[in-house]
Amino acid sequence: MPHVMGTSAYDLERLESWGSLPELDVSRRDEREAERARQAAGARVGVRARRQTVTLFAVLGWMLVCVMLMLVTLSHMQLAMLSAEMGQLDRQAANLQAEVQVLQAVHESAFGAEVGRIAREELGMVEAARGQIVFVGSNSGDMAEVLHVAQGTVAQETGLFSHLMGLLREHLPFLS
Repeated sequence: MPHVMGTSAYDLERLESWGSLPELDVSRRDEREAERARQAAGARVGVRARRQTVTLFAVLGWMLVCVMLMLVTLSHMQLAMLSAEMGQLDRQAANLQAEVQVLQAVHESAFGAEVGRIAREELGMVEAARGQIVFVGSNSGDMAEVLHVAQGTVAQETGLFSHLMGLLREHLPFLS
């Protein structure tokens, strides 16, 4: 067969052997290289493979990451506990405010009209005029003295470890 136009078809009848084809020659070279690579790998099997090691820096980095995650978790737990306590205190404040309004209304109804009537009729008092009312002020401020009974105070330890232990002791009831 003659050469076909523009293709890479060969006249197989004219070729003396299959080995003279350039494509087969390249594939034989690839096979030889693959065989050499297998032999080199087989020779290396006798040599002990190097172990992979973990560096101290990597271990310390992972430990630092774990400690930071634990601190974030503990701070979120503390935030949840504080927000729950704030909600409880807000509810108590609202209840106390409602109770104050009820008590003021009861006080007004009990003493407001009755006291005015007694003052006018029995004691002969009259309403004060605008000029008769005088407010007495004081330049010195109010003071209060708060007395504390000292309980057995333990010296507070400082440091990261003692702070973490304190957080852990504080959150143990929350965890169980």
